[in-house]
Amino acid sequence: MDWFLGQLLALLCCCCFFYYRHLQSKKACKAEPTEWPLLGHLFGMLANLHHYHDWATVVLAGRRYNFPAQTGLTGVRFFITCDPSNVRHIFTSNFLNYPKGEEYAEIFDILGHGIFNADGESWRSQRAMSQLLLATPRFRSFSARCTRDKVDKSLLPFLAHVADAGARCDLHDVIRRMTFDMTCNLVFGVDPGCLRIGLPVVPVARAMDDVLDTMFLRHVFPPTCWSLMYRYELGPITRLASSNPPPTCSLPSSAAMMTT
Repeated sequence: MDWFLGQLLALLCCCCFFYYRHLQSKKACKAEPTEWPLLGHLFGMLANLHHYHDWATVVLAGRRYNFPAQTGLTGVRFFITCDPSNVRHIFTSNFLNYPKGEEYAEIFDILGHGIFNADGESWRSQRAMSQLLLATPRFRSFSARCTRDKVDKSLLPFLAHVADAGARCDLHDVIRRMTFDMTCNLVFGVDPGCLRIGLPVVPVARAMDDVLDTMFLRHVFPPTCWSLMYRYELGPITRLASSNPPPTCSLPSSAAMMTT
């Protein structure tokens, strides 16, 4: 009996090994996630969440800029592309054929009914208003002035401090903090100070990071899964509840100035 179980176990291991080799042979590049039965590419996507953009760049380069991904029985499917012709087709030449839909609006519900979630006539009207504002010389001058002020008063002093101290800094984090400060200044008229000496933790910036992480995970997990996680306060998706800002707020003075 022991001999039979040993032989059966060895046969099972051989079958698993050859099946794994078969799955690996279907991959176009080494970085491409393995497509497992029932769960598809879910394991590979979750394993690379900590450096997803770098990993996706390598996968797309190995797959000639296009990669269809799916998460098996969860029913979530993706088509990831960085091909310029595909991007132009989706966002410019045939945009109306790719509506965002209700599922997209549910994933990005924290963005409300703005241009990022809008479809059809609502999207066209909001896009026209945005283009009208962004194309004005007054806004461009205001944007250039904010950028110069941020570089002169925050970025250069911070880099000088790091150089004098002989310390190291993460340039990706520095540029991200500067971009967040400049965006808040342009949109709300407030500088949260993410680029101050010491790189302090700014609650609003941390909340935005939590929101972005949560919305990204909503793309990976099926709606029923993350809805249950949110309801029963399980996993990182529950951070959205504490990061969700109040639904109403007054229009800042600088934003009002730019719209008049």
